[in-house]
Amino acid sequence: MRVLLFFNLIAVVVLAGALGRVYNGTPLPWVAHEMAPVAAPVAMAPIAVPPPVAVPAAGLPPYVPQPNPAHLPARAPEPVALVTTTSPAPLRILTEAAYPPFNYRGADGLLTGFDIDLARALCQRIKRDCRFVVHRWADLVPALERGEGDVIMASMLIPSPGREAASVGDGIIFTHRYYSTPGHFAARKNGAPVAASAAALAGKRVAVQAGSIHEAFLKDRFASTIIIDAPSLDEAEKSLAEGRADILFADRNALLRWLTSRDGASCCRLVGTDYADPAYFGSGAGIALKATDAALRDEFDAALQGSIDDGTYAAISLRYFGQNIR
Repeated sequence: MRVLLFFNLIAVVVLAGALGRVYNGTPLPWVAHEMAPVAAPVAMAPIAVPPPVAVPAAGLPPYVPQPNPAHLPARAPEPVALVTTTSPAPLRILTEAAYPPFNYRGADGLLTGFDIDLARALCQRIKRDCRFVVHRWADLVPALERGEGDVIMASMLIPSPGREAASVGDGIIFTHRYYSTPGHFAARKNGAPVAASAAALAGKRVAVQAGSIHEAFLKDRFASTIIIDAPSLDEAEKSLAEGRADILFADRNALLRWLTSRDGASCCRLVGTDYADPAYFGSGAGIALKATDAALRDEFDAALQGSIDDGTYAAISLRYFGQNIR
């Protein structure tokens, strides 16, 4: 009985050792050949170790690692300054709109005439927008002085000694003339040839507008003529056309306009030469400006010369007068 217990005890010890080996991962001898091979362990990613901080050299600031720019948020764009540009204000051109063929309203009610067309051409040349402001003749200079316009372009004569001196003040300046304003004679086409000289006109009937500078010139330079006064230039033209006068004396440009009309072209023609005494007929018509606008005056003078040089002026003049009135 004791022997049996002894063998049982030995068996228990052996069995316990075998179980211990199993728990430690060692297969039992009798089953080692039946076990599947164990898979190789999976390699683990190495743990990143931060680089050591560099020790600064003597006299240099310590190195500070910078963040990776790829991980930074997008940088906001620099603010852009807004640049505003302002165009010059339109030039205000004062005119009368009651003096054909220079400035008047056409059948459509729109401003037209030699002054108007030339003003538009000059504004285009100086690269300025322009608009017209209409006033009565007597109010043009006061309107300019009040600042209601920038220039006057209304066939205003440039002041000359004894002529138009009282119509403008010292604060007004003028461009060079943009057309001349001489006096001239006209005669009938079918009448006897008439020489426009003081000797040839002695005793001749000369039609002229009463109270005009042309009448004053006749009385001074052609004293031997018989003056036929007419209340208006239209009536003076009729006096010549109907034979009540032998010859007519008036503004050359007005006569040119009449002679391009149906009535004037059929009856009459210019004779003689221009009479351009500044004391009577002025120095021509100019653009009036305030004395403080000398730079603008110079721009208009340059633009006027440019329009003369390239033929623009002559084309506008031909449209209204049939010839160049410069």
